[in-house]
Amino acid sequence: MDADQVAHFMELEDKLSKIRKQLSSKLDNQKHIAIILTSVEENIEGYATNDLTKNIVQYIIAFMTLLDQAMDQKNHSVINLQLATSATYLLDIVFHYTPKSLLRSKFIEVLTKIAPCITDPNSEPLLIRSAIGALEALLMAQDSQTWNNTNNLSITPKRGLQGLLELSLDPRPKIRKRAQDAVSQILLNPPVAPTAEHVASTFIADFILKQLMATIDEYNSLSNKKLKNDSVKQEMNGRIIRITKLINTVVSTGQWPSHLIEPLCDYLLDIIKSSEQILVTSAFQCFESLFNSMAQLSTSTKLAENKYINVLDTIFTLKPSNSDAQLTGSWIAVVVKGVTTYSIHQPLKCLQKLPEIFKIMSIYLQSETPEISFSASQCLIAILNQAVKDDILLTQNVDLKIVESVSDIIGQLSDIFVEFLSIRYTHSAKEILNIISIAFQKFKYRSNPHLIKPLQIVDKWRINEENYLDYQKEVEQVIGSSITAMGPDVVLHYLPLNLINPSNDQPGRAWLLPILRDHIKYAKLSTFINDMIPIVTHFQNCFDKLPKESVRLRVFQTVVDQTWSLLPHFAELPRDLRESFTDEFAQELCSLLYSTPELRTTICNALKMLVESNLLYIDGALSEDVILQEQFPVEEAKKNIEYLATKASNLLAVFFNIYTQTSPNSRGYILETIEFYLKITSSEDIEKTFNNVCTLLKDSMDKGAANFSNNNSTNNKNKSVPQLTSTLLDILITMVKYLPTSSYFALFSIFNATIQLPNNLIQKRSYRIISKLSELPSGSDAVSAHIAAIEDTIINNSHTVQAASRASRLEAIKTVINLLPSDHLNFIVKVASEVILATKDVNEKTRDVAFATLITMGHKMQNETGVGIIKIDEETHSASISEFFKIVSVGLIGESQHMVSSTITAYSCLMFEFKDILPADIIMDIYDTIELYLTSNSREIAKSAIGFAKVCVLGLPEEMMRNKVPELLPKLLRWSNEHTGHFKQKVRHIIERLIRRFGYEFIDQHFPENDRKLLTNIRKTNNRLRRKEDNTKDGVIPAANSSRQFLSAYDEAIYDSDGELKEASDEEEVISSKKSSKRYIIEKSGDNPLDLLDAETLAHISSTQPRKLKKDSKKRLTDDVFSFDAEGKLILNNKEKEQNADDDDPLKEISSGINAYLEAVKQGPVRGQRNRLKFKKGARKEEDNDFSDDEKLPKVNKPVIKNKIGKNYKKTNKYKSKRKL
Repeated sequence: MDADQVAHFMELEDKLSKIRKQLSSKLDNQKHIAIILTSVEENIEGYATNDLTKNIVQYIIAFMTLLDQAMDQKNHSVINLQLATSATYLLDIVFHYTPKSLLRSKFIEVLTKIAPCITDPNSEPLLIRSAIGALEALLMAQDSQTWNNTNNLSITPKRGLQGLLELSLDPRPKIRKRAQDAVSQILLNPPVAPTAEHVASTFIADFILKQLMATIDEYNSLSNKKLKNDSVKQEMNGRIIRITKLINTVVSTGQWPSHLIEPLCDYLLDIIKSSEQILVTSAFQCFESLFNSMAQLSTSTKLAENKYINVLDTIFTLKPSNSDAQLTGSWIAVVVKGVTTYSIHQPLKCLQKLPEIFKIMSIYLQSETPEISFSASQCLIAILNQAVKDDILLTQNVDLKIVESVSDIIGQLSDIFVEFLSIRYTHSAKEILNIISIAFQKFKYRSNPHLIKPLQIVDKWRINEENYLDYQKEVEQVIGSSITAMGPDVVLHYLPLNLINPSNDQPGRAWLLPILRDHIKYAKLSTFINDMIPIVTHFQNCFDKLPKESVRLRVFQTVVDQTWSLLPHFAELPRDLRESFTDEFAQELCSLLYSTPELRTTICNALKMLVESNLLYIDGALSEDVILQEQFPVEEAKKNIEYLATKASNLLAVFFNIYTQTSPNSRGYILETIEFYLKITSSEDIEKTFNNVCTLLKDSMDKGAANFSNNNSTNNKNKSVPQLTSTLLDILITMVKYLPTSSYFALFSIFNATIQLPNNLIQKRSYRIISKLSELPSGSDAVSAHIAAIEDTIINNSHTVQAASRASRLEAIKTVINLLPSDHLNFIVKVASEVILATKDVNEKTRDVAFATLITMGHKMQNETGVGIIKIDEETHSASISEFFKIVSVGLIGESQHMVSSTITAYSCLMFEFKDILPADIIMDIYDTIELYLTSNSREIAKSAIGFAKVCVLGLPEEMMRNKVPELLPKLLRWSNEHTGHFKQKVRHIIERLIRRFGYEFIDQHFPENDRKLLTNIRKTNNRLRRKEDNTKDGVIPAANSSRQFLSAYDEAIYDSDGELKEASDEEEVISSKKSSKRYIIEKSGDNPLDLLDAETLAHISSTQPRKLKKDSKKRLTDDVFSFDAEGKLILNNKEKEQNADDDDPLKEISSGINAYLEAVKQGPVRGQRNRLKFKKGARKEEDNDFSDDEKLPKVNKPVIKNKIGKNYKKTNKYKSKRKL
């Protein structure tokens, strides 16, 4: 017995050993199987031999005997389900390791005993699945003669296979899946035969097609009424899906018969026509499996390849009408899938089939239905994108026949494109232009010269704008794609710009300039030098000949600007850089940098792009573009960098000069260009350049010192000119990363010299030298070597720091702290006060850096615990985080309120950062100390203390803060009535967080009595918010309320607290009065009752309670023009109705304008407290006496009247002016 057979039987033993372990299982079925196995093994133990095959035979005999005991031989039914299940389960395992000869000899006997397990209606799923597995092993063991029944057997394997196929369509998913897997395994293990195709594959395919045809016919015969029934519809869809799953299983094995592919495709296309998305998806999965299986086989055998071609031809012969939108779309999707799958395994042969596919699709491009023509165009676009592989388009190290074949195919496609651009396809011109554009993008440089004819036709469309204006966007896209594919030199050869001397035969193409700008990639730089520079020169010579306000001058300037805008794109990875970027061209660009400031951005970007694009290409930025890699190898890019490095020093000198001449607000791009050229410059040239800049810096500093001694008179006159010293420092800082270590000493000397100058621009850059240098490993070592001198320099110049340079100084301090050795921690003590004060700086960046520096100090002290040494007042202390907190605490006894406030702010930051590692006693000491500052009369100190209290409340452990809350509350509430600086809101917010953390009862127990109104207000606010949330969850939408509303409970707590604190006791009553929305019916005058069916009844329904006019009210009315009826409506007197229009003036009775003015003043408002409008009480009382209410209204709080923009504004109708208008 060989090793493979031993391993095979050992695998069986592993499976059986796992079953034996199930003797103690809690599941009855697993336990019963284990008992059966162990019982059988005990019985055959005495018959065991070294021949493993004989042992398997004994297993089979024992399990078959048990299966017989579980069966009724007369009725062929199962009488003991548990025993039958266990025996069949074990047979399923053993059969797969049984010699095939044994299974072939006992085929009929075994099949007849297994069949009742499947056919019995009482069989459970586990029994059926086990029987399927046993039947699978039995059928896999049969040879071709048994399948073909050459021995005239009464029971053939096809009979068992028929049962498997029927179970493959079973509604029960687990049984169906097991049966489909069995069919797949049978097909994947065909018997030895003259052909690779399984003997039973035709039988299986016939069964599937019959089932599919019957189901589709039944589905199509259903009436619309039955289809509307969801249960019927779902049943039919389920049957079709089960069949397609079986098709998917069979097709994926590669055993579907070739002669039955056409009817299969026909049926699948019929399914795709369905409106049910799930059916369409399942059909597409079948096509995908069909294509994948045949494509994989086509790579190995010529026969399979022909089979795939036949499938594609079959699909093409089934092409629908070009007017059937639904079927055409589905058919086109299948074509795309088939072609793209074929291209994965046979890219060249798929490419050779493209002309045929394009001709077939031309029928659908001619369709008058827009959906069909669009689908056809998308099909061709998808095929070009996915089926055309870049490897096929390569020309180097490729067989010449393949190159010629590809060129011939592209030529055929070009002829088809020319046909597409004829009048026959006018209605789908946009789609065709998109196809041509994709063709240029895919074929790239292989498009030349084959696609020139379509390009020239498209160019004529662009020139003839009047007739082809609708296609302008697509036309320009085609031309742009051709520029990217073939290069601007090729396109300009066939489509010249003709800007200098245009004519009818040679029209001008100024419109081509923006297209060139957007689509030039990896072009030749010589094209710009030879074609574009002469255009620029010609039009610039015309500038002086035209008036300044001439339209032609503006046009010429636009052409020049657009031409120069092409330069950065030509500089993106040019293929002829070493040939075209000569000294003469570089000198011309440098001259323009000096003479034409408007071109500095463009030229600098172009020069930067020369270096950047080559560096990125060397780093593998375009490694996936195999065509570009062939045309422009990486070695060429490396040679380009070496060539540019020889010119870098001269270019850097020009950039430095231009940088010093440019305004500081608009020269950042020059620094970027300088940095790229520094990357490729040799270390010797960088050192030489650095020395030159240092010399210029020394001269500038000497001149600056002389000017400063002369009261800085020169600088005062030239404030707009960038200061040379700060500019040179900018250049030096940019060079820091690329300097050799030998230049670091000079940098430190510059730092020492410039840090003392009283100029914020210079100081900023001086401190940046240390920060920038420390970013390099070698620079950090240099800073560490000179750390003592740097510390002294920073400390000695602390009094000369300019406000604007403080952030840069703090960055330098933070850098030095990170590099401090353990014996230099005293530097932290010396700069701590400066960093603490910076936490309250007016500049936000300075504050952020100060906080970061504080945290860095803390981590440094923590990391140096037990190692670092600090000397304070000549006393030595061991470094630790606790010691650092003690150092910071010195600020609490500072001479100024600002220092104390800054120290508390610093403690807030440090406490939040280090609360988890600080000892509890240190935390409590700091907290107790700062808590005392809550009683300070200084608002600045109290504000910082409140912030510290908030950090402790939110961050410290609950058990640590619980005992501190009773003492904290009175001190916090001392500021609860202080509106300045948002004290009130801060205190309220802290109390809310305390309630959340410690519970309302605990806070209420220790809350001061004098401030309990605030606590009550917070509780009611939270309750109201909770009720609103509950109503929202229950689906109750709160009624619209005219009162103030806020985005969050926090906003409401802050902005809605004034009125609530004053009227907290009446709040619930007001809320309840607003909840109900009442309606009132106005009584009609007279004895007639209100007719609710009357169309005018709506006018008698009011949302407010109607008020009746008192009996004696008319006597007090001073106006005879107007009167009121019993319902309170305003009416005109009858006498006035009879007068002429000239007499219908309500101001007629007023004797003079003075009386009207006095009356208005009497009734009008006056300015009261806080400049608010206030109406006189007498007029209000008089007006109120005119009315009586039917019901006593509940007392409502008076709203706080502010301006209409304010949050507390509430409109009221209590005042009615009697002024006559």
